[in-house]
Amino acid sequence: MKTHFGPFVFDPSNQLLWRAGQEVPLPPRVVGVLGHLVARPGEVVSRQELIDSVWKDAFVSDTSLAEAISFLRQALGDDPQQPSYIQTIHRRGYRFLQTPQTAAGPVRVEDLSSEGASPERALNQASRRADPWSLVLPWAVAALLAVVAGTSVWRLAHPDAGVAQPVARFDVALPPDTLLDADAPAIAWSPSGARLAFVGCAADGCRLFIRALDDSRAQPLAGTEGAAAPFFSPDEAWVGFFADAKLKKIAVTGGMPVALADARLPLGGAWLGDGTIVFASSLVGGLQLVNASGGQARSATDLDVRAGELRHEGPEAIAGSRTILMTAVVAPGSPLHARVVGVSLESGQRSILVEHASAPHFVAPNVLTFVRNGDLMAAAFDPSQPKVVGQPVVVVPGVGDDPGQYAVSRAGSLAVPASNASGTAVVPAPASAPVLAFVVTRGAPLDPLPHVFQHLWSVRLSADGTRIAGVKAGDEPGELWWGTVDRGTLARLTFDGEHRDPIWSPDGRAIVFASRTDGAFNIFARAIDGTADARRVTTATHHQTPGSISADGTLVYTEFDPLTGADIWSVPIGGGAPRAIVRTPFDEMSPAVSPDGRWIAYQSNESNRWEVYVRPLAGSGAALPISAGGGTSPAWSADGHALTYTGRTGVLSVAIANDLTPATPVEIRNGPWIPRGHSLVERARGRVTGVDRLSVTLQWTRELQRLLPPPVVSSPK
Repeated sequence: MKTHFGPFVFDPSNQLLWRAGQEVPLPPRVVGVLGHLVARPGEVVSRQELIDSVWKDAFVSDTSLAEAISFLRQALGDDPQQPSYIQTIHRRGYRFLQTPQTAAGPVRVEDLSSEGASPERALNQASRRADPWSLVLPWAVAALLAVVAGTSVWRLAHPDAGVAQPVARFDVALPPDTLLDADAPAIAWSPSGARLAFVGCAADGCRLFIRALDDSRAQPLAGTEGAAAPFFSPDEAWVGFFADAKLKKIAVTGGMPVALADARLPLGGAWLGDGTIVFASSLVGGLQLVNASGGQARSATDLDVRAGELRHEGPEAIAGSRTILMTAVVAPGSPLHARVVGVSLESGQRSILVEHASAPHFVAPNVLTFVRNGDLMAAAFDPSQPKVVGQPVVVVPGVGDDPGQYAVSRAGSLAVPASNASGTAVVPAPASAPVLAFVVTRGAPLDPLPHVFQHLWSVRLSADGTRIAGVKAGDEPGELWWGTVDRGTLARLTFDGEHRDPIWSPDGRAIVFASRTDGAFNIFARAIDGTADARRVTTATHHQTPGSISADGTLVYTEFDPLTGADIWSVPIGGGAPRAIVRTPFDEMSPAVSPDGRWIAYQSNESNRWEVYVRPLAGSGAALPISAGGGTSPAWSADGHALTYTGRTGVLSVAIANDLTPATPVEIRNGPWIPRGHSLVERARGRVTGVDRLSVTLQWTRELQRLLPPPVVSSPK
């Protein structure tokens, strides 16, 4: 006996499913699952019952059933978040939501497949032959036409009713003299898309703003000074954010912020439907979970140490489930090496969704967005598995990847950085713009390095400034190259494994670098003449990256410890026992030894934001703060009389007296640059800066459907 539901006709005896006269091919197991569900509409059919009935004596797990359900949903075009046919009953089973109609009288298969006849038409003809009341059909048609006529008149009076809203684009200007925060995720939509939150930074600091779409202006929220990485509660009554080394929340209408948990760094949060918040706040470690009303935070995810994971960040909730998406960073330093991972908060089961990607967002019902090489990409996605089921495509170029600056609402609204008021493109800079250049004098044009060096990352100059080393962009997984500055030539140093963060030995004859073939990065050294293999300098189960080497051969480096975060250690470059230099509950990194070997400069978040400090390399001594208002990546001048670092607005220089008395910082270069010593600066790629407005797209999901290729449906086991 055949049944029909929606546009489908199902023939269980012949194991056939039809739609609009076309057969929908289904594997036998999937047909079996459909048959059991259709036979018991409205009932909850347990997972075990389905497995026992469909797979019989075969030994399979719930995964096989989940794959079959996913395949069936794709064949029916069903949304697992808002199902029309198959509903998942948590921890119990599945329920068929439709009430199938059974054909009265026999319907031949020939009728279903005959030319010009659809299954629905064949069923209607069979039902009409068996039903004497079909004689009244003409009168029913007349009544229906009357209803249609009345409806048409009503629609003339209500022309907007039922009309699909068009894709709409417009800009949202930030308040005057305010720029989007470039150091952390800065944009968030409320689930319905009714409100947009962003972090704007002015001369007096950063704060949280809320812009309702029916309001012409963004409203600052008092008490949110220093805010970063906002996210909304599911009911849109609250905004979560990070500030003052805390995870906080504040009502969207304003009021007193409420501190929920300790959170050293603003690496992203997601508010779940069960009243908990999953968040990331550590340079080393997994996600944490805390009740939205506050309390003790607990671990939510664990690092995969064997895969070399350093930290988890950027959590994203898949609505209606306990599965979240996150970014797993698998290498310290730059360029960013990360992957998008899906993980169940209940079972801990994980799956790698996209390699070389970050900043995931779920766009209902079946799209995953993420950032790769600074571009926003999207792919068809099955959230029930979870699994990417389509080819990724670029949908918005230039949103940055450190961090990725974009937001998507569940209603399908998009917000990305727009061009600034002058109409020039925001960073990332054009490919023709120099990445490596010398600062000749303050305010003067940069002196770019030869073109052959412009594709290097994490560059360092030798002590005499004649040689350069770096990671060549585009190499997989990451290889080191070196060359001479005046000749403009490059030679490859490494060939196997993954390598990064090169620094020069004091005599300029060898390069010290971080390397791994599996697990954690340790420190190695290799002569540039290639006469010997790389020599191991350190051995540890934690990631390590070199900082600099003193004239007497003392190597200072950063070690990423899950217990204490990033710490600074030293070891003789020729071999010996490591020694902790700065090891606290805070994070300390980017160590740089002064040319005379007396002092070490580094960055620390002890004050709840990154600042630059200097202290004696040997012996004891208090740390002296150098920067004010934020500072990272310190580098000494060749004579050791000045220290440069990256501040909020650009590269600053501070004259340092013999007694370490610092002068007033002077900005020598505006923009997203990192000092590399010898007046060399490197552009901070992958970061979007100088943004004074956001570009908003409403009904963006409709546009996505046109841009994405169809999903690749694979047959389950």
